[in-house]
Amino acid sequence: MCFSEEALIFFADLQNVVGYSSQRDVYNNTMYMGLAEKAYPPLTYVFSYCFSRLVNMDTYYQKDDFLNMYHEPKFLIIYLIFATITMIMVYELIRTCKTGRQSLKISTAIACLLSAPMLYSFERANTIILTMFCTMFFCFFYDSNKNPLLRQLAYLSFAVAVSLKMTPAVLGIFLLHKRQWKGVACVIFYSLILFFAPFAFFKNGFSNLPQMLENLQANLAYYTRDDGCTLFASVSHFVPFPPEWFPSFMTVVTYIVGIIFLVSSFLLPTKWERMMAVCLTLVIVPSHSGYYCLLYLIPPIIAFLNETNHKYSDLLFLLSMLLIMHQLRGDLRDTLCNYQVAILIMTITLLVHSVLAIVRQLAPQKLNKEKFS
Repeated sequence: MCFSEEALIFFADLQNVVGYSSQRDVYNNTMYMGLAEKAYPPLTYVFSYCFSRLVNMDTYYQKDDFLNMYHEPKFLIIYLIFATITMIMVYELIRTCKTGRQSLKISTAIACLLSAPMLYSFERANTIILTMFCTMFFCFFYDSNKNPLLRQLAYLSFAVAVSLKMTPAVLGIFLLHKRQWKGVACVIFYSLILFFAPFAFFKNGFSNLPQMLENLQANLAYYTRDDGCTLFASVSHFVPFPPEWFPSFMTVVTYIVGIIFLVSSFLLPTKWERMMAVCLTLVIVPSHSGYYCLLYLIPPIIAFLNETNHKYSDLLFLLSMLLIMHQLRGDLRDTLCNYQVAILIMTITLLVHSVLAIVRQLAPQKLNKEKFS
């Protein structure tokens, strides 16, 4: 099978969200796992609501089950058209951002589209594919000096990504790297509009915001860090019977690593390392980081492949990227050749690079102080 779990969860993420957003009271809707699942910004639910207009929802309300909605011809056709357009957009963006021969650009874009995280996200019909497109567009064009329109589109893409998933807000640190204060103002303006304006579409309007925050707290409590793509989950892969103090310890370690990555993103020498530091933080730190969140690593992977001067340690990144993008089958996958091992290798290697970059930055200052003391 090309898809996981024999396609038993086909389009599950879209169908479930369509189900509980169709009545325009999503933040108070207790269908399907209670309020904890209704914790995303309203733009996500406005998008899903549009699909609910394609089917008769009464049947699904009675069953309290939405997983067979893709049997509806109109629903399936419209979604596949949308998914195809999104995939073409991703393909063209990767092909544009990749340097080198045209054949290399095309093969790289196709490899990304056929990667395991991409196929899984397509199977789930998760909006993260669109979010990844927006984050990649921002990562590569936020500093476009030759084309102001392209730069503004990058800012708008950032706002769309934040208004769909929230966590991509960490990418805004790129604007601080070059002190693009006008850019900071633009992304804040765009993000405020796209984040808050859709509240007006739902019942109770902006009064849904406190309920969304309560749902978000419940969501964070429900999804622990011991699963998915978090650093906690990657380390737990090698600790089958962790002691009681282990979760608290790994939570502290995760935050420390995330802070080191964000600080080092100002200091690392190459563009791909700076991009990897921020995007990897986006994957390993949030408590709810599913397998499809690996798509956030595509932008730094493309930047890595664009780099012409590599160190020997970069072979570890290359190995990790191969394990992430192309999931193996069998016992070997369950032990050593899987994405959690790849995340751990990538995190440790980048952590060494980051600490060295911070030390190199601090060392000259220490020498200057000793010189004049």
